[in-house]
Amino acid sequence: MDQHSINKTLIRDFYRRALGQGDIDFARAIVADGYIQHSSMGKPDKAGLLESLEAFGKMPKPVTTSKPFMRLLAEGDYVVTNMSFGWGDSQKVVVDLFRFENGQVIEHWDAIQDQPESTHNGNAMMDGAVEADTTEPTETNKAVVADYYQRVLIQRQTDRLADFVAVDLVQHNPEIANGTAGLLAYFSRGADDFSMNKVHRIIGEGNFVVVQAEGELAGKPTVFYDIFRLIGGEIVEQWAVSQAIPANMPHENGIL
Repeated sequence: MDQHSINKTLIRDFYRRALGQGDIDFARAIVADGYIQHSSMGKPDKAGLLESLEAFGKMPKPVTTSKPFMRLLAEGDYVVTNMSFGWGDSQKVVVDLFRFENGQVIEHWDAIQDQPESTHNGNAMMDGAVEADTTEPTETNKAVVADYYQRVLIQRQTDRLADFVAVDLVQHNPEIANGTAGLLAYFSRGADDFSMNKVHRIIGEGNFVVVQAEGELAGKPTVFYDIFRLIGGEIVEQWAVSQAIPANMPHENGIL
C-alpha cells in the first residue's frame, strides 16, 4: 500500500475509531507529540486534542447516523476530508486538512459552515461526484486551478473566466448560481463584499483540486476552502466551505 493510501486509511480510522468509538489510545498513537492545531475551536497541542476527544466521546450520540464521508483526498503529506454531520438542529459541512510527518498527524486546519435550507443553485453543498479519477493529471489540474485563482479570483480578470470554467459548471457553493453566469453575478457584488487575497495551499488528487485561501466576505476576514473537479483541464464542478476568521482563538497558531 502506498503512503497516500496509508494516510487516507489512518484519517478514515481516526474518524471511525477516535470520534465514533471514543478510542483515545488510537488517537494517541497516530497524533504526533508536536501536534499543531489551527482549528478555531480546537484546544492547543496534542493534550488539548485528546482532551476534546474524550469530552466528545461522553456526549450523547444521535439515534440514527448517516455515512459522514463524501470526499477523502490525499497528496504528499496532506489529507483532505469533506463531509457533513448533524449538530443540534443544524447540518454542518466541514473541510478538514491534515498534515502527516513520519506517519503521524502533525498539523490540522479546518473550516465549518451551516448547510442552508435553500441555495442559489438548487444543489446541496455535499451532493455531486465523490471519487477522484486518479488517471487524470494531478499537476496539470493544480496548475489550471492556481492560474484561475490568480487571474480570476485575486486579480478579477473576469473576462478570462471561460478559459478555466465550463459554461455549465455545477455549483455547490450555496451563495452562487450554476454556470459561469452564476460566478459572474457573484463577482459583480464587488470587492467590498467578496475578495480573495492569498492562496495558502493547493492539494490535488487526479481530477480533484483543493484550495486553502484567505480573503474577505461581507467585510470580514475569511478562510476559504474550495474543491474543484476538472475534466480535460476545465473546471466542471465546485464545492466550497468558508468561515469567518475570529479575532480570538484558543491557541496562538492562527487559522491558516
